[in-house]
Amino acid sequence: MEMLDIDKAEGILLEMLDENSDCVPVLNNLGHMHGRYLSDFEKAVEYYERVLELEPDNAWARDERRRYARYLTYD
Repeated sequence: MEMLDIDKAEGILLEMLDENSDCVPVLNNLGHMHGRYLSDFEKAVEYYERVLELEPDNAWARDERRRYARYLTYD
């Protein structure tokens, strides 16, 4: 991600997630990628919600979820 090869980074993270669907660092990184680099706020919120299901006290994921959720509109 730091080198802005987002497609490659996403592929690696998704492979890691396939191996362990409850890996909090991978979920956090995917949330960060989708929110900051891809502007896919809905997907970012989904990843952070998964983190919070696993770690309800994860303040960083809660703050990031809140940050990106404000861009979503619900009709």
